[in-house]
Amino acid sequence: MKHEFDIIIVGAGTAGMACAIEASSNGATVALIDKADKIGGSMHWSGGHMSAGGTQLQKRNNIDDSIEDHYRDILNINGGSGDLTLIKKAVHEAPVTLDWLDDNGFDWAADCPRIIYGHVPYTKARTQYGSNKAISILETMMPHWEKGIASSRIHCMLSTEFVSFKENEESVLITCKQKDAIIELSAKHAVLTTGGYGSNHEFFKTKHGDIPYNSSTYPTSTGEMIQYLEKDHHIHFRMADLHLPSLGGLELEPGSNRSNFNEAWAMVLTSVYRQPRDIYVNVHGKRFMAEDEINADTREREVTKQDNWQFWVVFDENGLTALDDNGIQNSIIIGWTIDQIKAEAAKNKAIFVKDSIEELAQVTGLPSDALHNTIEDFNICVDKQEDLAFGRTYLQHKIETGPFYAVKVHASLLVTFGGVSVDHLLRLKTTEGKSYKRVYAAGEILGLGATSGNAFCSGMAITPALSFGRLLGRYLCEVDMSLAKQYS
Repeated sequence: MKHEFDIIIVGAGTAGMACAIEASSNGATVALIDKADKIGGSMHWSGGHMSAGGTQLQKRNNIDDSIEDHYRDILNINGGSGDLTLIKKAVHEAPVTLDWLDDNGFDWAADCPRIIYGHVPYTKARTQYGSNKAISILETMMPHWEKGIASSRIHCMLSTEFVSFKENEESVLITCKQKDAIIELSAKHAVLTTGGYGSNHEFFKTKHGDIPYNSSTYPTSTGEMIQYLEKDHHIHFRMADLHLPSLGGLELEPGSNRSNFNEAWAMVLTSVYRQPRDIYVNVHGKRFMAEDEINADTREREVTKQDNWQFWVVFDENGLTALDDNGIQNSIIIGWTIDQIKAEAAKNKAIFVKDSIEELAQVTGLPSDALHNTIEDFNICVDKQEDLAFGRTYLQHKIETGPFYAVKVHASLLVTFGGVSVDHLLRLKTTEGKSYKRVYAAGEILGLGATSGNAFCSGMAITPALSFGRLLGRYLCEVDMSLAKQYS
């Protein structure tokens, strides 16, 4: 039996839910399928940082901003890389999206809007997020979602596996599987919002070669849809070359290739939030950068020059327990107490502790003589208050009083930069440059490279996902595709 709808959405995450809500509120019937057993996707995982220029929240806080200023900042940060058509579209839609959340009682964090230094900062306080991270977005969407479900305009099918699609002149046919049952769906349009591929190591290797892999992406971000689109529909895959990791991942289970930003993350993104009471050493036991470097992009790219894209943060007992310049603990692991760090260090798995530098070198695998000489040279820098090698200016803490600690830090995936190609209407594009007529894509399946370029621009992952989902939902409920001109 074939089930007929106006729109079929594959992926019940940020973009998919936004699309379904907007389409159903405009009178469309929507089928939404997802392989997971719950809705929300990476909203259960993400920090939920959004950005837009000229929002209501900014105006209430007397922040003068605009779409043009936002777009200009992005180009300054990423050097004009990425899909500029999509970036411009995303930036234009962003304040509409954030104001929609605002009008629906979104629970903004008390410090928003703000400038974020964990990425290259914008010139204005433009980053906005909820008090409960991305869950605040999900909570704001739920009344609209439940209304769509109650009206039978949204038909949600969870634990349902996408199998294939076929586009013809009048409709899109989608085959999916629920347990052992094959289900066929038909609609005027289809929107693919299945996310990225950061939790699929083997597929990641096909796109990025043998670069070091450590992932903190949502576990269901496994890229099956991207693989299918490439193989069966010759959809163009692009911008994997823009890939950039984020710093701070800890493998609490060594060899797992997994980190979790919400569980254990080192504050090494920037020195703005924590001045270093430690040094960073590479696999050769040598320093490689000024640990008080502010620019997140500079730090990320410096780490990618190091073997295995990993390093150790080394400090002593005083460095662990000392208060920062503001009189607070501010430990190297975000949100962790001294006792938590000591307990984890006792396992000698992701955090290591030993009574001597020689023993610390042995347990970490770092060359003992090199590590000893590096620490000795650094202590001389503190005495002289001068770091000629790297230019570090914050020189307040020697490394001299045991026990000694080392935190093994990975450059980790927070999001994947590569994704499928779409045209200016968000329709899938083939390797030959042909656009599909009825099949669209939004969210991380497009790749962060498309909406952020070759750098992390704050808010340019989840905001475009929400905006493009809502944008498609507003217009794809209309049969007459000439309406597409309104958002081209």
